[in-house]
Amino acid sequence: MKLDKKAFDLALAKAKLTKQEISQKSGVSSSTITKLLSESQNMRPSTAGKISEALGCNVSDIIKEE
Repeated sequence: MKLDKKAFDLALAKAKLTKQEISQKSGVSSSTITKLLSESQNMRPSTAGKISEALGCNVSDIIKEE
């Protein structure tokens, strides 16, 4: 599962939060979020759930369709 950078940035803007604030709110480290955005790491379903919940969006809104 891959994080869609464009969709993530859009959701981040809608939530009016920074990457650091999402990290704190979701409990996912900022280094993990950076790795997910650079696609150097696959995302676990639980991580997708934490990030989407912190952003106030659906998981399907922030993942890349493969």
